[in-house]
Amino acid sequence: MTKGWVYKFFASVIILFLMLLSSCIILKPATENVEISLYVSEYNSGPAVDDANVELIKDGRVVDTKRTSDGKVRFSVKLYSGPYLLRISKNGHAKTTIKILNIHSPLVLNTTLRKTKLLPSEQNQNEMNILFDIYTSKNKVSKLLFDGNSIYNIFGLSYIYISAQSTTSNFPVSFMYAKLGNPPGAEYLASPRLFAESNVLEGELDLTPFSGKVYLFIDAYDVNDNRYEVVVPLTVTKLTDLKVNPYVVEADQPAVFAYNLNTTTKYYSTQDSSMPNQSKSSTNLYVKLSWKRWSESMQKSKTDEPDGYVIYKSYDGIKYEKLTVVSSKQDTYYDTSDIKPGSRVWYAIASKYGGIEGPKVFLGSVEPLPMIEITDVSPLDGATNVSLSPTFSWKISGVEKYEGKIKYLYDIWIYDLTVNSGIFHYPIVDVPYFTSDSSIVTINMSSYAWKDLPDAKLQPGKPYEWAPELIAVMWNDNENNSLSLSVNCDYNFKISPVVIAPEKYYLFVTGNK
Repeated sequence: MTKGWVYKFFASVIILFLMLLSSCIILKPATENVEISLYVSEYNSGPAVDDANVELIKDGRVVDTKRTSDGKVRFSVKLYSGPYLLRISKNGHAKTTIKILNIHSPLVLNTTLRKTKLLPSEQNQNEMNILFDIYTSKNKVSKLLFDGNSIYNIFGLSYIYISAQSTTSNFPVSFMYAKLGNPPGAEYLASPRLFAESNVLEGELDLTPFSGKVYLFIDAYDVNDNRYEVVVPLTVTKLTDLKVNPYVVEADQPAVFAYNLNTTTKYYSTQDSSMPNQSKSSTNLYVKLSWKRWSESMQKSKTDEPDGYVIYKSYDGIKYEKLTVVSSKQDTYYDTSDIKPGSRVWYAIASKYGGIEGPKVFLGSVEPLPMIEITDVSPLDGATNVSLSPTFSWKISGVEKYEGKIKYLYDIWIYDLTVNSGIFHYPIVDVPYFTSDSSIVTINMSSYAWKDLPDAKLQPGKPYEWAPELIAVMWNDNENNSLSLSVNCDYNFKISPVVIAPEKYYLFVTGNK
């Protein structure tokens, strides 16, 4: 080995190190500082409010405090260092609170600090908040979710649909606004915005003028002129800026199904590759996700076919983690990981193009129900001298906390135990099973026509067995686009993907009446 070769080797290592070092420095946008510029006026186009106290709050702690001069203050913060809260106050005035989800570019805030209408400032206590969702269209099928920096990435949409609701602790809300680009203000006559004289705000916002980094502002005023504003960072990408036109995945209605099945049977279908491969563990609780493949969507003619879908999962509805990646041919996925009765889980999905993902879309959230059981059974096992037209009753228990949200599903079968009779009876009704809002079930035999019982009466002095062959509870949670099922038994494939036999049949002998 020559000295020249050694020198060249070390020189190349040093150059490579410097290149890596410089690239690391360039790739740290969070180290850059940007400004939050605030201008406070008494009302839109009104005089500046001087000597107002402005607090910058991070994680519940005041990190900086300034007073307005000519209505202005400035704060220097690092990129992507949010969320922040700005609290603006002055004696004799209402309060203005601004929640900034994150900072992806310089932020200019033209806001107001009005004088109180009803109660003086020392009595002006009202906790306000705004909850909102962003959808790709007014049918609210596909809900957009923010990324790890609380930024909504919007691809190829001409508009977004906003659904917002404000809450208060004291004074009611008098009106709400929403606007893109800058806070709603006096320029509203020339600029598109949303407005509602209530605490609910919905409507479309045009994205046509916007591209790149932009902020969405959603505001609420209460009757004492307190103002609460949420600042939402968006990144808008036009189709002309993309090498692909991503498919915004369309969720089914509902799209998330939780099954709690009273069985240790391996109910996974080997025909569906999205299922875990025949898990050996005796589990009976899983979540099924469902969406529309690109080939079945309404976007087929104007977007590119993805090569797969990325599925995300959250345990708090805020922080989503990648769960899996599935083929573009799939429209379902079964999740059996860390699913617990009574613990809600959230799911999202994005189309995938190599290393690029389309918008992350909310599929739904579901709270799996606990397993149910029946109690207070009548007639009991071993009962004698039972009426020829008996009343069958039982109680479905285990889901008391969900009363008012759930439906109870059930049926009943009676078997003639005469040797080799092979005769059975069930109520003849127009629906596949009974549905009730009550956990207490009562079936009077005389109230129904029964299979192979023309007079709806049993024979005297004969042994029979009876049982509900369907015992289930269903929660159709439309608000969260989900359906949750707890199935104790389902012997006839009414709602369960697998046969679940009753845990017990009840033997009785009829009397003479």
